[in-house]
This record gives sequence, structure tokens and C-alpha cells, in this order.
Amino acid sequence: MQIYKNSKDLTTALEILAAKDKKLAAAFEEYGTPPLRKRSGGFPGLARLLISQQVSTAAAATIHRRFEALIGEVRPENLLALSDAALSGCGLSRPKQRYLRILAGAILSEGLDLPKLHKADNQTIYKTLIKLTGIGPWTAECYLLFMLRRADMFPAGDLALQQGVRMLYGLDERPDAETLSAFAMRWSPHRGAAARLLWTYYNGEQAKNR
Repeated sequence: MQIYKNSKDLTTALEILAAKDKKLAAAFEEYGTPPLRKRSGGFPGLARLLISQQVSTAAAATIHRRFEALIGEVRPENLLALSDAALSGCGLSRPKQRYLRILAGAILSEGLDLPKLHKADNQTIYKTLIKLTGIGPWTAECYLLFMLRRADMFPAGDLALQQGVRMLYGLDERPDAETLSAFAMRWSPHRGAAARLLWTYYNGEQAKNR
């Protein structure tokens, strides 16, 4: 169970990948090591990811800022104390409000111990998280990748990753999640490093065309 502790770990992983994959090597040469950003884990981290589902990065950031300003400390009990109207005022949809309340309830009433869960292997964490309504593969995988910095994690359902692979490898069509998941196995046990580089590559290429 490998974890990227710092930028040096990520750089080492990318150097290993670049030695085996000419396309990734080209992207790495142009864009370098991506920032190793780490988000808070636990309820704050999962809440952030739930808020980010199916909206643009900019929209998610705006909603999350409003949410933090409203709730103060992002704790399950504070979330449950907020009214639906208050959460709607942040820009949260009804389904996302429900998902946040389900998560908060699971932590407070159903014994979901996230700090303890963090000590488990990737598959155990993944399977535990996706049992919760509102948490699907993308959310669970991003939690493992960004909040826990697990090295061998690849959110194949992410549209930016799909587009990044299509562009970098000259594919005719954007691969779907199943196809990309199989494609990404070539990068194991450093799929997380590949994902971070591909996001940086995709964003960089998009910026060139603006």
C-alpha cells in the first residue's frame, strides 16, 4: 500500500513511468511534476468531493466556499443542524443535500469511523465508501487519491482524464470508464502519478487553445 508522502515520491514515480511510456515522458518533460496537493480527509474531504460531483471546478469551488462560510467547522453535527433552505442557498442541489446528510448520519449514528478506515487497504476503503448513497466510484477513488495520497489509484470515470488520454495518445474517441480503467493498468502501481500528470497535461493543453 504505497503512499505519495511528498513531491519527491511523485517525481520518482513519474520518472519510472516516463522510462516505460514515451507519451507520458513527453507530457512529463513539458509540464513537470504536478503539485502534490492534499485535501483534508474525513467528513470535510468527502463533503468537498460530494459538492464537486458533476459540476465544473469553478462552480464547485464557489459552492464549497459558501458552504464553509455557512457551516463554520465542517463537522457532521454542524451539517445536520443546517436547514435545507440554508444549504440550497449555498447552491447545493436537493440530491447533494441528501447525500451529505446520509454521510453525516453514517458517521454519527452508524459507526462509520473514517480515521480507522484510513488504515485499511485501497479495496476495503473503496468498498466501504461506495455503500453510502451518493458516493460512487469517482468519489471513492478521488478520496483515496487526493485525501489519502494512495499511489495506485485512477478515477477512470473522470471526463478530464478520459479526454487527456484521448489527446495524448491520439485516440479517435474518448475512452469510457471501463476502457480507460483497463488502459490505465499499464501504469500500475503508479496509476495515481499518471492521473495527476494527465490532469496537468489536459489543463495545459486546454489553456493553449483559449
